[in-house]
Amino acid sequence: MNILGIDVGKKFSTFAILRENKVVKTGILEGDVGAVRGLTHKYKINYAGIDAPLSFPKNSTLRESERRLLKMGIKLFPSGAGFFREIVEEGIKLSRWLKESDVAVFEVYPYATRKILKIAPKSKKSTKKGLHEIKIELKDYIDFDLSIEDHNIVDAIISAFSVKLFIEGRGELLEGEIVIPKV
Repeated sequence: MNILGIDVGKKFSTFAILRENKVVKTGILEGDVGAVRGLTHKYKINYAGIDAPLSFPKNSTLRESERRLLKMGIKLFPSGAGFFREIVEEGIKLSRWLKESDVAVFEVYPYATRKILKIAPKSKKSTKKGLHEIKIELKDYIDFDLSIEDHNIVDAIISAFSVKLFIEGRGELLEGEIVIPKV
C-alpha cells in the first residue's frame, strides 16, 4: 500500500510517498494533471492526504471541523479567509485529479497530527532548531531521511502518516472533513 502526502503551497506543492512505515520518495509536485497522474501510476498510489482545506465554509470563514480543532487548542488558518483562497482551490483541484485516478483522498492537517501525538508540538517548523526537533520525534513513527531540510516535505510526510493512521483504524474523520489521529 502506497500513501501520497501533499503539502499544498502557493508557489509549489511538495510530496512524500509512504510505503509501510518508510518514506520511499519525496519531491516537488509539478502542478499539472499529467504529472499527478504519472506519479500515482508509477508509484501505484492507493491513498492520499492533502494538507489543505478541500472545501470552503458555507456561511462563515470557518468550517465545523475547524471550529472543533480550535476548541481542541489547535491553531489554524480559516479555510474561508481571503488570503487562503488559492491554497484551498489548489487542494480541491489536486483532490479532483487524484480521485479521477481512483485514489482515495483525505484532507489532513499535519500540525493537528503533531499536536495530538505530541510530536514536538511547541516546535516551530520554520526554524532550523524546531524542524530538527520535529524530525527527531517523527522518526519514532516513520522511517525517513533525517537530512531533509524542507519543512514542506516534512509536512508532506506527516500528511501521508496521518492517512496511514486513519486507514489502520487509529484515526478519525473530524466532522467528515479532516483526518486526525485518535487520542
